[in-house]
Amino acid sequence: MKLNKQSGQALVGTAVAMIVLAGFAGLAIDMGTLRYQKRLQQTAADSAAIAGASNLLVTSGGVTAGAQNASGQNGFTDNGGGQVSTCTAAGAAIGTVCVQVNNPPNATTDTAHGTDPAYVEVFVSVVQPTYFMKIFGVNSQVVTARAVATNVGGGPNSGCLYTLGPPTASIEGVNVNGSVTLNAPTCGIADNGNFNTKGNALTITAATFGVSGSDIIKGGGGTVTCTQYADPTNCPTPASAPAKDPLLGLAPLCSGCTGGTSLSISGSGTYTINPGTYTSINIQGAGGGNSIGCTTTGANVTFTPGQYIFTGAGLSVTGNAVISGTGVMFYFTNAATVSITGNPDVHLTAPSSGTYAGILMYQDPNDTNVGPFPNGPIFGGDDCSVYSGALYFPSDQLTFYGTSSSTSSATGPSYAVVISDSLAFSGHPTVNLIGDAGLPAGVSLVKNAILVE
Repeated sequence: MKLNKQSGQALVGTAVAMIVLAGFAGLAIDMGTLRYQKRLQQTAADSAAIAGASNLLVTSGGVTAGAQNASGQNGFTDNGGGQVSTCTAAGAAIGTVCVQVNNPPNATTDTAHGTDPAYVEVFVSVVQPTYFMKIFGVNSQVVTARAVATNVGGGPNSGCLYTLGPPTASIEGVNVNGSVTLNAPTCGIADNGNFNTKGNALTITAATFGVSGSDIIKGGGGTVTCTQYADPTNCPTPASAPAKDPLLGLAPLCSGCTGGTSLSISGSGTYTINPGTYTSINIQGAGGGNSIGCTTTGANVTFTPGQYIFTGAGLSVTGNAVISGTGVMFYFTNAATVSITGNPDVHLTAPSSGTYAGILMYQDPNDTNVGPFPNGPIFGGDDCSVYSGALYFPSDQLTFYGTSSSTSSATGPSYAVVISDSLAFSGHPTVNLIGDAGLPAGVSLVKNAILVE
């Protein structure tokens, strides 16, 4: 009788064990699913932090909007009011997504960077459903991913040329009337338009080259080489994400300013120009064969340190003057512009401190496009010319100009950072872009967003 009663206990024990094993198996499946979801959320958090950090220079609201948009593009669109507490609250509905952006980071969750506005902290929290864990009364679980990013300047891939106009308006290589060489081997090119040389010879060497539109190279359109690519000839990269204006949010010096004096210089004498407001400065003088950087020192036209505001025709250089200026910033508004043609030797350096540190020439963003060539901003100069500062013309087409007697050699003038609506070439210029390395010592304008946590 006792043996018969004990035989039933084995079946009961086996059944209980099977339930326990099923529970553990279900728990393992749920945990695996949640881990997978966290990996997806981590990708979204990383992208969001980088996007937010990329917008640190943008006006108020750009950091949060950029981060949440990036998270949404990765499949996690905020519907919890941008607060993690919404997801962690009791009774939060399954599927609630909370993308919280902290700039600066929260000092409690980020002891290393808390209260530092140069960093962006992002949390992506989601109320995820459970499956087998429901057996134990657990219907949902909050999964949170976190990332921190900041902006750093310089580096081999920092930008030195930005064309901001969309594909419908911004075409790199417009008005290429001869062979053109564009050298940017240590910095990047970001073209928000299309790349179309229209069959003309345009040879480009860059660290990286991204094109938001298409990379149409028609006919004998030259070559493009990217030094940072595994296959240097596999560029430019089409359908790249549009680049943001790296100086967006920097307030104009003044908008629509009027007044000022007109100044005209000719001959081979020595002249000094002081900061102030001008309708125009026209330099036709000859430099007498002097040169600052190639042979001898000395200039026949010197701009003293300070800000030069142009409200009329602007700055025009048509002769072969030797021009110098350190700590200078030229500001163009009310449709004023700059035209440097002829064969001048230009050595201009931007301020190294203050609001406009690193900016050599700045166009009022409210001005409408007054290009293309022969209108709009035009930059040339002999092979010794150096423009040490950013050329900022966000609403205009900028033209690099060269003739067979000036910038057609392998040397060419050098520029630091160029930001314009679109880009054009005229003649046979050789253009050298060197990025932050061409700015005054200690100044960095172009920022790259990187993850730090």
